[in-house]
Amino acid sequence: MKKTALTMAVSSLMLAGTAQAAPLYDQDGTKLEIGGRVQGMYYGTSSDALEGDQSYLRLHVAGETRIDDETKAFAFAEYNLPTSGSDNDELRYGYVGIQNDRFGAFSYGRQDGLFAKAVNNYTDVLPEWGGDGLGKDTDVFGTGRNNGLAQYIYTYQGMTLGAQFTGKNDPWNDKDSKWMKGSDEGYALSANYDFDMGISLGAVYNMATKTGDQKELASFGGDDDAQLYGAGIKYTAGNLYLAATYAHGQDHVFVSKNGQSGYAEKSDGYEAVAQYSVTPKFKPSLAYLRTDVKDDRSGANIDDTLTEYVSVGAWYNFTDNFNAYVDYKINLLDEDGSDGYSSLGQVSDDVVGVALQYNF
Repeated sequence: MKKTALTMAVSSLMLAGTAQAAPLYDQDGTKLEIGGRVQGMYYGTSSDALEGDQSYLRLHVAGETRIDDETKAFAFAEYNLPTSGSDNDELRYGYVGIQNDRFGAFSYGRQDGLFAKAVNNYTDVLPEWGGDGLGKDTDVFGTGRNNGLAQYIYTYQGMTLGAQFTGKNDPWNDKDSKWMKGSDEGYALSANYDFDMGISLGAVYNMATKTGDQKELASFGGDDDAQLYGAGIKYTAGNLYLAATYAHGQDHVFVSKNGQSGYAEKSDGYEAVAQYSVTPKFKPSLAYLRTDVKDDRSGANIDDTLTEYVSVGAWYNFTDNFNAYVDYKINLLDEDGSDGYSSLGQVSDDVVGVALQYNF
């Protein structure tokens, strides 16, 4: 077994979404680190729902303690606080686990679902946008950041296998998410393989049952399990990064039309991204995302595009800790009327995000 491969896999599981960390304690096999970021960000758009300040403070702590030569325990927690107010503050992560160099790693708590780790993360690498084309989302059927996830990850040479149990859970911010988020019990299975020539492949299946409120309040799709299949490929060669992902959903993606809300009988999601580091400091990014949904069971007769846009962005890294970026979202959705929304109630205006980010 390649011990370094397993260590890297578990480290990415622990420190997802972090770039820097400062050691607070490192003695006798026990480590404690703290890190985070301060981000000043502004959205420019004609949409009143999105325009304005989007700045935030994010803090995380990570710890590990050595049990024996092959085994260690770990924990990770991260909290996000918008500067414009605490209505949308979130405990992004909060989980604990154990890793053995031979037998793999087990973790439990609020963490990224296997759908995100095995497939969606291939293309969820844009400066600001991205990650919303396949059906993965926070507190949605165990696909994104989610409470009550028990995961086992095992890596042997280039192969990584994952198994997940999704416990019955409510979303972090229930007053905002209402009934369309959260889930009853479910599970996920994933597999990834990294080839020596820079190519990686990923596949995942995610299933979760609906909550009582979802079954009762959904106009369609509430009585059926939410299922999401995903596959992805990425290629890294020198300064070049290419990736593409695809997902097919059944009664998984939430949609609203003509006064009816429920879960589309079928959905197909696509994401593709190309990035190139022109210099060690400057990296442009280009991506395309789309989600198509269809449901013939409802009176709404849904056969529409829920999400479609092109992202054009770039980073400039002044130092390892400080960077600036811009990401322009060219929205390809058709406006339904003159209110800036599509027929499925999604914002149809273009948006540009500009940010300064300090990581510590």
